[in-house]
Amino acid sequence: MFARHPGRSAAPEPERAEVTPVLGLALGGGGARGLCHIGVVRVLEELGVTPDVVSGTSMGGLIGAFIAAGYSAEQMAEIATDLRWSRLIDWSPLSGRLVNTKGLERWMAELLPPTFEELELPLVLTATDLNEGRIYYSQHGDLIRALRATTAYPGALEPVRAGSARLVDGGLLNQTPVDGALFLGAHRVLAVNATPLSRLDQPEDDARAPRKRVRIGAVGELLRAVDVMQSQLTMARLSFYKPDVLLDPLIAGVEIADFHKAKLAIQAGEDEARNHVDELRTLLGPRRAAEPEERRSAPGE
Repeated sequence: MFARHPGRSAAPEPERAEVTPVLGLALGGGGARGLCHIGVVRVLEELGVTPDVVSGTSMGGLIGAFIAAGYSAEQMAEIATDLRWSRLIDWSPLSGRLVNTKGLERWMAELLPPTFEELELPLVLTATDLNEGRIYYSQHGDLIRALRATTAYPGALEPVRAGSARLVDGGLLNQTPVDGALFLGAHRVLAVNATPLSRLDQPEDDARAPRKRVRIGAVGELLRAVDVMQSQLTMARLSFYKPDVLLDPLIAGVEIADFHKAKLAIQAGEDEARNHVDELRTLLGPRRAAEPEERRSAPGE
């Protein structure tokens, strides 16, 4: 080994600069229940927690687009509560759909920019390709078309064609897209699950008392089965793509199509966020630039 030149001291190590971590916000689907995201954003604004990138599925994708476009929580709450959701219903018995596709497109086009590139924040939306049975990610080009795809609940909205893909609601495979936020470069992720699975069979306060039983019909059983499957898939994906903070708002009494209960859903999100204020503040902490980075790769589904 060569000896160090006498009289020379070792060069000081450069100080590692403190940098603000890239914060990702991952918003899950859930129809009207997804309006809870607005309440979460209201608390984030109060705390000064601002996302740098946003990913979303279904209603979470729609709310995510408004966030990425620069809307405040109060502006989004006003839109959600003032909108006559009946305007978006397809009343034609011949269409076979619940939502008027053209009406939804016009409404989104009035409020949002036409392309991802015109948003203030990077945004990625997920959809499900029915042909391939895979997750489909959108982050460039036509924003309104991508929003139509991520919100195209089977049977309610017409699927969107993208080349050979036939796209419907992203919640079928990726209900709370933490992976999308990581793909956009997030170092820390706040995820909001708008569809936590509630028990239908609740015990009384007295453990010896009989359980309350809720009767559900055939349609209710089918919807419940879908909820159970999505819940299990969501938990599996969240165990693989772990968020730094996960919020599960208790949105009691609000079902997927109860848009007239927007205030209840928004309040549920706000309550859940306020119950986790200390955790939310940790998302603001500095991170050293020289720390080794976990490798972030594009989702491989």
